[in-house]
Amino acid sequence: MSESPSMEAPGGHGVMSPPVVVPPPFPAARSAHDPIEPASPWLSIWTRPRATMRLILDTDPRRGVLRLAAAGGIAEFLTLATRQGLGDTYSIPVLLALALAGGAVVGILGITLFTAVVSLAGRWLGGRGRRVEVMAALAWANVPGIWSLLLWLPRAALLGGETFHPLPASIQGNPQALLFYGLLRILQVLIGLWGFAISLKCLGEAHAFSAWRALGALILAAFIVIVPIGLVVLAVQSLG
Repeated sequence: MSESPSMEAPGGHGVMSPPVVVPPPFPAARSAHDPIEPASPWLSIWTRPRATMRLILDTDPRRGVLRLAAAGGIAEFLTLATRQGLGDTYSIPVLLALALAGGAVVGILGITLFTAVVSLAGRWLGGRGRRVEVMAALAWANVPGIWSLLLWLPRAALLGGETFHPLPASIQGNPQALLFYGLLRILQVLIGLWGFAISLKCLGEAHAFSAWRALGALILAAFIVIVPIGLVVLAVQSLG
């Protein structure tokens, strides 16, 4: 009976081990802090806010900060103007002019002042963010609100001259128009809620702590601003 051939090492020195087959490496799972495309922060901040914020802070934290603050101020002005019923008093051109001028200026001044307060509050809670980093976080947190400006286009097409009215009368008794109007309102609310969550994650990344601690920093910053104003109001009322 013939024997099966053995695998001998060259020169007849023992048996050669079989070759070891190394399986191809599997791609590592992506983490929230993996690099992202630098040209996509307007999109990536919706789903990966911390990673997007980290990329911005590591490359150019001053990138577009004032433009974002101005655009965010415009979006906030239009929302507040509608909520306060200014559309019942002022025409659409006047409100748009006020939003473009006043809203932009208030947005820039507001982020400048609020950055100082949030930076201080964050350091009290153990944060390490510099002012330029905190300002970048607050500015880029405006992105969802800026995107929501697009919702004013279908709102204007539906309501016309009542675009900035809190309770437009032109759609009363029209079920289809009321449904469409309600969907627009729901979208605005959802974008606002998710935008607030994004702001907490961005601020947390800037201060190198959790989003929950970022919430605490915002609450503390609000107290720092509100308490002195309340004391001044009480003092004025007491003198009167």
